[in-house]
Amino acid sequence: MFDTVITGGLIVDGTGTPPYRSDVGIQDGLIVEIAPDLSAEASRIIDATNKIVTPGFIDVHSHCDLVPFMSDSIRESRIRQGVTTEIIGQCGLGSAPHLQRMEDWRNYLIPILGPGPLTWDWQDFSMFYRQLDQAEKLNNFAALIGHGAVRAQILGLNNVKPSTKEIEAMSGIVEDAMAHGALGISYGLAYLPGMFAPKEELIALSSVVAAYQGIMMIHIRSHSRQVREGMSEAISVAKESGVKLQISHMRSYANRDFGITAEELIEMVEKARMDGVDVTFDEHPYTAGSTLLSQTLPPWAKEGGSTEIIRRLKDPQLRAKLKNDLQGQGPDYSGWDNFVGMVGWSNIMISSVSKPQNKWAEGLTADQLAPQKSLPDSQLNSQIIDSIADLLISEECRCSMVMKNLFSEEDIIALLKHPLCQIGSDGIPTGKPHPRLFGTYPKFLGEYVRDKNTMTWAEGVKRITGDPALRLNLRDRGFIKKGYMADLVIFDSHNIAAQEDYTNPAQHPTGINYTIINGHIVLANDEVLTTNAGRMIGMNY
Repeated sequence: MFDTVITGGLIVDGTGTPPYRSDVGIQDGLIVEIAPDLSAEASRIIDATNKIVTPGFIDVHSHCDLVPFMSDSIRESRIRQGVTTEIIGQCGLGSAPHLQRMEDWRNYLIPILGPGPLTWDWQDFSMFYRQLDQAEKLNNFAALIGHGAVRAQILGLNNVKPSTKEIEAMSGIVEDAMAHGALGISYGLAYLPGMFAPKEELIALSSVVAAYQGIMMIHIRSHSRQVREGMSEAISVAKESGVKLQISHMRSYANRDFGITAEELIEMVEKARMDGVDVTFDEHPYTAGSTLLSQTLPPWAKEGGSTEIIRRLKDPQLRAKLKNDLQGQGPDYSGWDNFVGMVGWSNIMISSVSKPQNKWAEGLTADQLAPQKSLPDSQLNSQIIDSIADLLISEECRCSMVMKNLFSEEDIIALLKHPLCQIGSDGIPTGKPHPRLFGTYPKFLGEYVRDKNTMTWAEGVKRITGDPALRLNLRDRGFIKKGYMADLVIFDSHNIAAQEDYTNPAQHPTGINYTIINGHIVLANDEVLTTNAGRMIGMNY
């Protein structure tokens, strides 16, 4: 007798092979049979007639590290789009390890991760892993060790070149994390403090990860004017350390004064593979981006974290320097992705603040913050910068933003079509977030697979199930196979879609009928049935 049988559906099994019709029998959390006519032996039957049955979607790039400690409806954003497993600790912006002296690091992370629990009490990665394991989780989590947390523990947030002893100390932290379940390491070389890490530091830490057959996921130093150098550095670190490489959200910018084409990026990846580097990449299917509001600031303004940023923003001379830098296309600082120069203030929207008195700003574009609108451009620019600086000061830099019209649709299609591409939401669960938190996978399947026909259903499902499972060594997930965990999604291929509303992003996608995690029916026809089906998984699970 099966616990559950899914009957009548078209199975797209995650391998990329053509779909087929069959029933799926589930027992004790596992897929135990795939065959016709199983319903007579079922305690529960799910009728999937005219629906597609797939493995659960794997979000290879998530910032929902602290969502299990939250209590609002944002917790459901994953299961409502079919995500059964997500990989956290991305862009170097990991919350563990966290020591009491690292409060500047916590403040820096809050706009991306949210505040999480009242106390961050995890002095090493294993303590964080255990707390996540004990927390109520709607879906499965696997984690990377974030380089930023490692470096902040040893060197703080300043521009410091590490000694041999300090690199050894960082290597020890990474080794401990890998021994306690981390899938690999992430780097955020456009963020504090990763922006100060020399190449030899990256090679040393990545070598530790390589010894555990783990993966390096990297937000390169620049996706803008130095994108070629950033790509070359990531590839070189992987080659010298022997680590598997995944380039996070590998894309440059639609404004070609600041970026390069998708074809040139792909050419670099393909050449690296020919040279023996095991490299893949991931994308989200949106033309808008999202990150910390403080990323509008040039590199000189960010060193040291929020305390030092605020000090500089309060200094009249440095405020004047900032206004000069944020005119036109600005100076060509190494590693600076100048979002203001790329898209303009009218395309930069405040997406999250942390203080109730500043909630009025969420959803407004930067130019809407200026008290006077009908001024000459230079004066208006000055007012906008004053407003942004004052908001950052008031918020202690705990703000995030959305940048509209940042990426090219032509580039998105070229990158998504490439067989080395996987899909990661890059979702940021704070404030009025980018809608990718809620709709990445229905948008990818509904718009790019069905409507734009960039690939077959079998190939599209493979990109979000089997490919990431193999890449991350998730040995019993990602496929509909006997003996695999029953992480499954049932959806309507005609209706699957997501809303893309930046002022009202928290809208449920359509077309997801069921999300099943570890054999538990978590979502059924828009109703959440259980809130604790998820597990922690990792290299040694």
